[in-house]
Amino acid sequence: MDIAASEDELRDAAPLARESVVVGRAVTLARWIGTGRRAVTAGQVLRKADVPAAGAALGVGVPPRLRTMADIPALHRPWCVAVATGLLQIGGGWVTAGPALQRWPPGEADLLSGWLAALRAVCAAESYPQDEDSVRLLAMALLTVLGEDGEPRTGGLWGPVHAALRDLCDRYDKSSWEPLHAADRYHDLETGTPLAGLVALLAEFGAVADDPGRPLITPLGCWAAGHLAAGLPGLADPSLPASEMIAEVARFGDEEQRGHVAWGWLAERQPAEAAREILTAAEGMSPLLRGVAVGVVERLGEDALPAWRELTAAPRVGPHARAVLAAWGQGPEPGDADWDWLAVEAAVAALQDKGPDEALSRVWESMPGTDLDTCLAEVRATGHPDAAELSQAVAEFAASGAPCSIDQVAELKVSLSGSRPPIWRRVRLPVMATLGDLHDVIQVLFGWDGDHLHLFQAGKKQYSDPFVSLEGTADDNAVRVRDVLTPGGKIGYTYDLGACWEHQIALEQVVTRDRDQDYPVCVAYKGDSPVEYWCEDDPGEPEPFDLAEVNRKLAGPGEAEE
Repeated sequence: MDIAASEDELRDAAPLARESVVVGRAVTLARWIGTGRRAVTAGQVLRKADVPAAGAALGVGVPPRLRTMADIPALHRPWCVAVATGLLQIGGGWVTAGPALQRWPPGEADLLSGWLAALRAVCAAESYPQDEDSVRLLAMALLTVLGEDGEPRTGGLWGPVHAALRDLCDRYDKSSWEPLHAADRYHDLETGTPLAGLVALLAEFGAVADDPGRPLITPLGCWAAGHLAAGLPGLADPSLPASEMIAEVARFGDEEQRGHVAWGWLAERQPAEAAREILTAAEGMSPLLRGVAVGVVERLGEDALPAWRELTAAPRVGPHARAVLAAWGQGPEPGDADWDWLAVEAAVAALQDKGPDEALSRVWESMPGTDLDTCLAEVRATGHPDAAELSQAVAEFAASGAPCSIDQVAELKVSLSGSRPPIWRRVRLPVMATLGDLHDVIQVLFGWDGDHLHLFQAGKKQYSDPFVSLEGTADDNAVRVRDVLTPGGKIGYTYDLGACWEHQIALEQVVTRDRDQDYPVCVAYKGDSPVEYWCEDDPGEPEPFDLAEVNRKLAGPGEAEE
């Protein structure tokens, strides 16, 4: 992360970063690891057995009964700092000293950049699970208030911080509930002082001088206040040319964030004129940016239809326009040539955004043909201006020997939480499958009737059906199994948000795809299918699990009905 800093800022802020308590502890922790290695948990922290020794190295007390190292801020914060700055590196279930330790301390500019990444990492780790920006927003609000006059604050902080927080949440399209929830954890119950813990956190980082009752922002805190917002979805400047607005929107992967950023620009224009301006600019942009532009215009709904009609003959935007007009019932259904062209467009965008493996996956899924050579010939036949580049990149990747998602199958164990005796299913499906696909598979595996809402929890992100618009969730059809699960990793799945049937999904292994096997396929199970609708007076009897029938249903509706 390249962060600009003036000579004065480097002179005044960098020493405070280098001498901060939490950075010093991070260096000590990395030196404690030294030239050896320690095992880490699935949560990417030290095992409980190693925590007392780590605490002793830092002079931090460790309680005799411990759930996880993450519950001890005095240990977990320097751990997050060490990982974020490269003092420690984690991989393959182990932590070792990182390359940054050998050349510590770095130059002042690199030091500030690493310090900011570390502060953001700690804020994310301590945030409300559904929004990793909640503590960052809270810290930004506190620094804003402390920086207003540069004098020590002697009065109550909560009122002005709360007001600043509301403004920040409005600016970045964030709910204020998560930061307010996070603020509760920084309340000092003994003294009744709101935000005391947050002041202490920023003091550990050297951003605040914490004279009890009189916190004062430091030069490092002033510098951080101007840079902590980087990466948050602020409203785009209405004066930007359409091409620059599109590039600004493209910095964000979440559709809601993209919509918020674009709204700052769109609000100053009539919808049809804005759509015309965006689509005209998109004609000369890359497929990745053109896709972003198309998404922005689609959010304008039927108000953008005049612009779509005007662009139907455009070489690059035209196929998009014809597909959108058909979806609105305002034009004929596109032919195979248009759909193949759009498939190549999406694959090129994937190549630019995520690399050749995702591009190969898109080609394999969308282009006709039973082998890659045939699929790539179809790519070239579309006449897409980037078809040759896409074909070459995909062919070279496939021939490189690198693992390809199209050849990999995930073996998942899906367990029904709290069931006694245990109820679980082991299933294999392509790693390219989306979470939406996995939802459909789980419905079959457990005999659910599919009439209720569902929710995936992967780390701090939630995914669900985009058509029901559950707040705070992303589209489960837009993320693949391979992107949220690594071997040994787990995610959660809830079916029926009223009854709350909770499932735990663990990736046990990734195996090579068997070309003679249909996927998905259930390979093992324990326990009969639970009774979905039950009551104490008439609980019903579990339905015996029939492996052959389940696999017929998993093979596809057509085969299941034969």
